[in-house]
Amino acid sequence: MDYGGIMKGTASKIDRKFWDMMFGKMKKLGTAIEMFKGPEMSIDDAEHYWVNDRIEYYETDGRLLTKKEMKMANEMWRKYGN
Repeated sequence: MDYGGIMKGTASKIDRKFWDMMFGKMKKLGTAIEMFKGPEMSIDDAEHYWVNDRIEYYETDGRLLTKKEMKMANEMWRKYGN
């Protein structure tokens, strides 16, 4: 008997395809920040750390981005993604 998780036959309310794509873009953002800042970038760079932290939370805990975090990522993408 299964007492947790999603019941068999019940669709997940989370669109994994969308979120996998979103975090693929987050990985591109991390790379764009590295390329923009170059080899002089500190290993403790706050923006790069923030992006990698969100990716790690998704990959290990399945944690999704909040609306505020998505806005922050969009701002960084405008700054570094072009």
